[in-house]
Amino acid sequence: MRILHLIHSEGVYGAELILLYLAREQQQRGHQVTLGSMRDPGTPPTPFETLAAAYGLSVAPLRIAPRPTPRVRGQLLSCARDVQAQVLHSHGYKANILLGLVPGGARPPAVTTLHGWTTSKGLSRLRLYEWLDRQAIGRLEAVVVVARGMLELPALRALAPAKRHLIENGIPPRATRLADLAAQAVAAPPPALLEFMRRAPTLLAIGRLSAEKNFAQLLEAFARARAQVNAAHQLLIMGEGPQREALARQISVLGLTSSVQLGGYLAGADRLLGQAAGFVMSSLTEGMPLVLLEALQWRVPILATSVGAIPDLLAGGAGRLVPPGDLGALTAGLARIMQAAVPESIGEADERYSSARMAQRYLDLYETIT
Repeated sequence: MRILHLIHSEGVYGAELILLYLAREQQQRGHQVTLGSMRDPGTPPTPFETLAAAYGLSVAPLRIAPRPTPRVRGQLLSCARDVQAQVLHSHGYKANILLGLVPGGARPPAVTTLHGWTTSKGLSRLRLYEWLDRQAIGRLEAVVVVARGMLELPALRALAPAKRHLIENGIPPRATRLADLAAQAVAAPPPALLEFMRRAPTLLAIGRLSAEKNFAQLLEAFARARAQVNAAHQLLIMGEGPQREALARQISVLGLTSSVQLGGYLAGADRLLGQAAGFVMSSLTEGMPLVLLEALQWRVPILATSVGAIPDLLAGGAGRLVPPGDLGALTAGLARIMQAAVPESIGEADERYSSARMAQRYLDLYETIT
């Protein structure tokens, strides 16, 4: 089967890595896979494109204007014809909108994966795109969500049941991922970060520094828990985003400059989990977070909010759950990790969340719509 994946990537985050794992698994099964990388005209090669090439995947750089005009739709369809695509697979609202505006008979069958879904407030261009996205997905042949709870979103419930599908994310074995990083000559974590983690037991959080990750509340909860139990624990937050300056100010105001670090973006940041005393996810919203699957593979104590697919991932005591946005519960959970001489329970990712299983489920879906 000839498959064209479409994504507009601003970096290499969870959705991009899941796509790379999926595409490689599909290619290893003998399918012809192309990654259509959508960016504005004149954009140089992106980190996602470079990494995809290192994975041995075919990349079609689509330098198209960020507007759903007839010319842009024509460029997208031209790419599909060039690779003789039999199925189109969209990963994000920009590709969804373009595909949704093309009549079904004028393009190959199309699938979209909703890796996560946030809602903007107020009047903005992003709010308009979100509205267009919700209209567009109804015109595609299949809509995939990565978390069962997403099926209850109003925009999804409005779709015909036959169009809605749940396919959970999956990742390769840890040894495979580490070998990938070595083969791609991805730099090891900076010595300064490793030295920081060696100073005292360190809790690790990984994610974009944006409002939905709720790192501001995590900092407040960490400060309270540390004081309550008189612990020497540290907190390391890995990621970049628009809240970096605000979080840095908050760290200073809370008097945490010696015990909390913002480590920035690091390719293969999950390698730090091997040195961590626990992993914390304070998100207000999630789909099926890749980093939580990684934490399960590293077998570290986990504290996470009960959003998206997280309760399913941590079922059976694989981690501790707290309600999203609940400062008291998050504080108590952190204090419990800090006080535990031996972790109460450590989970482990199972075959259900393997990239091989994920890839086969998508291939089965493609067969039903082509």
